[in-house]
Amino acid sequence: MVSVCSDMKDCASCAESYIHVFSFKEDCRWCVKDGTCGGPFSCTQGEPTAQRDPFKCPTPFPNAKGRRYTDKLGRSIYSLVLAANAQDPTECLKNSRPDVQLIKRYEVECDGAHNTCAGMLAVSDEAKAVYVVYKGSSVDKQLFQEFVHGVAAQLGAWEKFVDGSGVMTYFYSAFTKLFTTGGMKKELLNLKKKYEGYRIWITGHSLGGSLASMTALYLVNQTIFPADKVRLVTFGEPRTGNYLYAKAIEKNLEFRYRVVNKNDFVTNIPGSLDPDNRILPVASSEKQPYYYRFLVHYEDGMHRGAEPELCEYAEDNYCRNLGMTLDTNDHTTYFGVNGEQFLKDKCPKSAIL
Repeated sequence: MVSVCSDMKDCASCAESYIHVFSFKEDCRWCVKDGTCGGPFSCTQGEPTAQRDPFKCPTPFPNAKGRRYTDKLGRSIYSLVLAANAQDPTECLKNSRPDVQLIKRYEVECDGAHNTCAGMLAVSDEAKAVYVVYKGSSVDKQLFQEFVHGVAAQLGAWEKFVDGSGVMTYFYSAFTKLFTTGGMKKELLNLKKKYEGYRIWITGHSLGGSLASMTALYLVNQTIFPADKVRLVTFGEPRTGNYLYAKAIEKNLEFRYRVVNKNDFVTNIPGSLDPDNRILPVASSEKQPYYYRFLVHYEDGMHRGAEPELCEYAEDNYCRNLGMTLDTNDHTTYFGVNGEQFLKDKCPKSAIL
């Protein structure tokens, strides 16, 4: 407790502080734009604030070579996601990423409606990289299943994951069936021995993005791979887990980017009832769906030469208009490429790279 919130001169100290007003506890709030700490009504309405937890404070995104996101990097990684949609990605990889060789593709039935989840392991000696790649959701029954579980998540129903975090039940089930017991984890451990020192790139689109972030967190948290070797880049990822999941991702993973195309509707599922944690008590807030940094937002589309905005806030509501996330086409055409047509055309490199 402090006597006056304004005594706090930095975001972290302010976000951890509180005062008593007529015997009631009141959190101090850091007004990000003004760089000041104050009480309940001190920050301009609609402006970024941080309270209760230093995690809410802005975090500068990496800009050093080898650490920053670039459009070229995003296209290169997404080409692998497109290839993973094929029953046999071999030819697709040969045409679009000839430096990458398929190790194995995995596919399992991941829910009661007989929808499947799939992923692949691949390697590039040229890039000295092992790739863990997950395909996205089917845009029909599978997304409906995820939506139903998302409603439950909004009400605080989560499956326990690593580091005290919680993830959506649907994603947890898919992760268990595909990665931990479906053979991917076992083969990845073999690849770790064979390709010692290689970086591990983990990626996916939609549902695959959620499986990718879970896999990356799991591998680092369980000390299977060191954090400095793991690279996480997802596309169109929904809110995979709760507030503690977002904190666990940032605690364990140094290289992490969530790429979002314009108003992709999946990226706001499930919605958060209190993204700023101003209304709900702490225990309830920690059970709310939450994003992790860093958002890479292509506000004007993903045409060649586009310059995305990177967000330094924990939640996206200060960096993009979540009320406009209603576009199905934005979800299915990252970098202007329709996945089904890309496969039909035999994965021309010129379409994505």
